[in-house]
Amino acid sequence: MPATELKRRVLHRPEDMLSLVADVERYPKFIKFISALRVKNRNRVDGIENFEAEATVSYKFISEVFVSDVTVDRKANKIIVRKSGNKGALRALENRWVFHELSDGSTLVDFYVDVSLKAFPLNILLKDKFDKVGNELMGLFERKAGLEFQSVGDPDLDWRAEVNS
Repeated sequence: MPATELKRRVLHRPEDMLSLVADVERYPKFIKFISALRVKNRNRVDGIENFEAEATVSYKFISEVFVSDVTVDRKANKIIVRKSGNKGALRALENRWVFHELSDGSTLVDFYVDVSLKAFPLNILLKDKFDKVGNELMGLFERKAGLEFQSVGDPDLDWRAEVNS
């Protein structure tokens, strides 16, 4: 299964980044390969929000609908996404976003995604490009946050030393 894990520091507050990533209905406005997205069965219990997201992903002449179960835990600054049902081209999906607050108020974004497609040859093709796609996706969220949220933090902070201590 193609998988990637990225850790990237962004100069925005963790709660801002979590809100941006959790607002899946806005994805078609800034993620070009998501042409439509709708949310179903939304509920909140004890600060944890669960819903089903139905995304239409389009690339060139291919269009596919993917349904995911999404859990947004604002207390833990975490979002978990998993494949829902048996329809579509995905065999499995596990996606995790964790937003760690750094000492200067900025955020370390820990992004992990693991995907398995039902068509094995496509898994092989996707595996070679997966890290690049993950970095591009992270960049889209970072740029969108830059347009919407106030920057925080010290640009010179050695976040790696802080995380490893």
